[in-house]
Amino acid sequence: MTRPVAVLDANVLYGIVPTDLLITLAIQGVYRPQWTDAILDEAIRNITANRPDLNQADIVRRFELMNRALGSARVPPPADTLVAAMRNDIGDRHVLATAVTVGAEVIVTENLRHFTPPACAPHGIVAMTLDNFISELLDDHESVITDAISEMARRRKRPPTSPAKLLEILHRYIPDTIERLRQ
Repeated sequence: MTRPVAVLDANVLYGIVPTDLLITLAIQGVYRPQWTDAILDEAIRNITANRPDLNQADIVRRFELMNRALGSARVPPPADTLVAAMRNDIGDRHVLATAVTVGAEVIVTENLRHFTPPACAPHGIVAMTLDNFISELLDDHESVITDAISEMARRRKRPPTSPAKLLEILHRYIPDTIERLRQ
């Protein structure tokens, strides 16, 4: 079974818990994530702007650790000519161009209106929400995803979190997937 290649948009890397799930699943070989510095910079800017209570150095460190853990996920920016040729929302053309450049099948984003089927389909790419993406992965990797959530709960020390509590937290981000896991 081949691992799907997915470009992660900045908005799915915003929350620490869904990002932890994405990184954990990537480390376990469920899929292959891809991002550029521009995508990470956008996530950092948005977190910094919306969460002034967080330490800027801690935010930057979080993304540095992601790059260290998954060095092959960080890819060079796409060519400017390719970015200009994309027909999706102008602010997210670099994301679609990255997906084209790396041969991704999926863009994981919460902003589907910036990645419409007419813009993505000619490149063999589909845009999916985080919930839809994880739910599709669940079809072939239910035990790995369940184990990943348990592992995430074990790692959480401040505050300590049970797998059941982590499921409650994840329900805010991936409600359909969590409902499927609970059945």
